[in-house]
Amino acid sequence: MNYLLMAKALITKQKELLAKAKNEGRIFTAEEKTQFNAWQAEHDECIKMAEIEHAQNQAYQNGEDVKNPLANIKNVSITRDEKPFKHFSSQLVAVKNFATNGVVDERLIKVNNAMGGNESVGSDGGFPVQTDFAGLMMETAVNESPIIAKTDKYPVSGSSNSVKWIDIDEESIEDSCFGGVKVYWAAEATTVTATKPKLAEKELVLQKLMGLAYTTYELQADSAFTDQLYTRAFNAAISRELEKCIIAGTGVGQPLGLINSLSLISVAKESGQAAGTVVWDNISKMYHRALNKSAPGYVWITHPDLSEQFDFLNFPIGTGGVPVYLPAAIAGSVDSMKSKQIIDSDMCSAAGTVGDIIYTDLSQYMMAYKGGVDKETSIHVQFLTAENCFRFIFRANGMPKRSKSLKIKNSTKERSTTITLATRA
Repeated sequence: MNYLLMAKALITKQKELLAKAKNEGRIFTAEEKTQFNAWQAEHDECIKMAEIEHAQNQAYQNGEDVKNPLANIKNVSITRDEKPFKHFSSQLVAVKNFATNGVVDERLIKVNNAMGGNESVGSDGGFPVQTDFAGLMMETAVNESPIIAKTDKYPVSGSSNSVKWIDIDEESIEDSCFGGVKVYWAAEATTVTATKPKLAEKELVLQKLMGLAYTTYELQADSAFTDQLYTRAFNAAISRELEKCIIAGTGVGQPLGLINSLSLISVAKESGQAAGTVVWDNISKMYHRALNKSAPGYVWITHPDLSEQFDFLNFPIGTGGVPVYLPAAIAGSVDSMKSKQIIDSDMCSAAGTVGDIIYTDLSQYMMAYKGGVDKETSIHVQFLTAENCFRFIFRANGMPKRSKSLKIKNSTKERSTTITLATRA
């Protein structure tokens, strides 16, 4: 089959159709336009097939392995500090060229080898993103989100796909600590009983966060613009998706969110409290239900629709009151309440529902990820179809460290590191 002759014949048909419309002094009808575009698409496919056929013929003549083009590139090693691609878009174009016509850019192999891979396409059919590009995605996402930045983050390296650790399994410190440890005064020595802490093994298995991006040939031509556009787009997407899951993730194929944790405490609304509102009594009760409530990791996370009520929040004294919310007064300062930072996030629940305001110690939220700082092969780019489509995979997972609320001595109220407010409907 001669693809070039087929392409030439299609051009002839297009010219004849164009001449007919021109001679009749009119533009294409809807049917003619559809036919013309169909011939154009078929023509482009013939040209593409001709290029592939030519490349394979050349490979056979040179004795190369056409089934695995990557195997034909030898001795292209590079250290992790070297950067073969100057622009992110340059690497995207190289991947697309390999996927569409089998043309292998040696720089792709250099990046693959530098990051511990082998001379083959990965199990996901993708190439690792160059380390500085991959690191920028995660680091920028963290920096742009104060919520992610305050979590307890652990990079996963090597061939591991999970994080395991031993934690204390306790739900009461009324008569013991660390799930069972007790101490006795010497005078009680006759009643001493052997005790030990109660431990629980916990594990976070990395999950895939995937992204797709489509671009045109024209857009790829402007590498500087494409670099900025795609980097900013994926930074924002990663940041927002992780933030959403930290707050409200289901824990199924994604991180477990704060408001779905078994350790969550929900404070009841006040008698007669209006729907969708927040009052000082809510804030005070939430604050005092926190475990080690003044720990530095605590913040208020609120939906913007709810936080706008804080300007009118007051502590009643007689018939008057005093402000309790402290807005940022100078550049660089933050809004605060009870001396703790207020972070607005539209990932919180709608105003008036559970999760619209959360008081939590984000240092007690575990986040594990692969890529970014360690610059492993966890973020990949892959061409999926004949379109200009790029796929990214970022592997991460997270969960609150505590799985139970805690009972304290001489109190019927349990404490936790995450407290929210019940629905005010």
